[in-house]
Amino acid sequence: MKRIAIISTPVILLLLLFGSVQNKATAQVEEQVSYQTFYDELAPYGNWIDYPEYGYVWRPDMGADFRPYSTNGHWVWTDEYEWMWVSDYSWGWAPFHYGRWFYDDYYGWLWMPGYDWSPAWVCWRSGGDYYGWAPLGPQFNVGVSLSFGNYSPPSNYWCFVDRQYIASPQVYSHCYGVQRNVTFISNTTIINNYHRERNVYVTGPGRHEVERYTRQTIRPVGIRDVARPGRSSFRNNEVAIYRPRVNRDNNRYAPERVQRFSHDQRNEVADNRGNRFGGNNDRPGNNRDGFEQRRQQQEQMIRQRNDDANNRRQFEERQQREQMTRQRNAEAENNRRQFEDRRQQQEQMMRQRNDDANNRRQFEERQQREQLTRQRNAEAENNRRQFEERRQQPQFERRNPVTENRPNGGFGGGQQNGGNNRDRGDRGQGHGGWRHN
Repeated sequence: MKRIAIISTPVILLLLLFGSVQNKATAQVEEQVSYQTFYDELAPYGNWIDYPEYGYVWRPDMGADFRPYSTNGHWVWTDEYEWMWVSDYSWGWAPFHYGRWFYDDYYGWLWMPGYDWSPAWVCWRSGGDYYGWAPLGPQFNVGVSLSFGNYSPPSNYWCFVDRQYIASPQVYSHCYGVQRNVTFISNTTIINNYHRERNVYVTGPGRHEVERYTRQTIRPVGIRDVARPGRSSFRNNEVAIYRPRVNRDNNRYAPERVQRFSHDQRNEVADNRGNRFGGNNDRPGNNRDGFEQRRQQQEQMIRQRNDDANNRRQFEERQQREQMTRQRNAEAENNRRQFEDRRQQQEQMMRQRNDDANNRRQFEERQQREQLTRQRNAEAENNRRQFEERRQQPQFERRNPVTENRPNGGFGGGQQNGGNNRDRGDRGQGHGGWRHN
């Protein structure tokens, strides 16, 4: 019993985890959107046209070689819905899983929005060594009986490949040209295994049949729902795709920008519709030269529109560059002026400080010189006075000689002890003096 309890615990946790993942995926699938989501999300990648028969239809900005369910994508097998188209376009989550595609002689491939999600809105043919598929047009309705009825896609809708390449990631490189489609259609038959799987339209060749022709095992892939529109990613044997539910309400949604369908263009299309390549009945007597001419005209129109768009984009980019250049130049000039002002202010402050320092130094030097001059003058005056005193003192002594031994009544006796030895000798022993015995 303990062993059973130990084993049952991780099993229960695993089941709970699996159930939460399933509920999460279901919740993502249950996300509700409207036609406005299509109008807004696809607007950057093409033009919305107010088409007389079908209302707002979308034309992708692609070249003349674009073909739905052919270019830039491949087929994968899912256990839930069998064959599923995985598009490499960032907008592929919508036009290849909702709505219908149809071809217009003037506009090329156009997409009409729809409410129901499908792994691929196509019909299939097989025969000989070939598989073929074609997008379902607006004439095909998913009713209770799921019957094609009298609907047959025109021959230029079809894409045929050798059976061995049906699951190739580069399936488009193996597609034959549309010029051979009439022959392929004559030698193949419609695959009538279409049915509903979980309320989703499903059709296509069987998995084991494809494995027999490709001589390789077809690995089923899982589907993981994502919460935002964008390119479907295929990695680790899993397709991550945005697939919300589209509301069926009475609100009138519309694209922000709509291209009007010209009546002149419509009349021209109506006149040339009988000459469309292949036609709805695949008549062998179609006007291929006219189709080729219209294709060239369409390519020229697309090139012209792309050139105009490129020129407009280049003009806008040039304007932005010029504006950025002017802005940068203005900022650089402003920075230069500010730098120059700061530099001049700094230089002025440095000159002022230098001038103040020079003035202070000169003042101090002048003060020092004046003080030194006063000191020198004082010393000189002192020296002069001392010299003058020394100079005057000997003259005074010569004027007043001292005779130590001269009698009081004698000549010069008024001075006693006032002379020196030299004077005494000179005066006491001179020729004109008196000698006291």
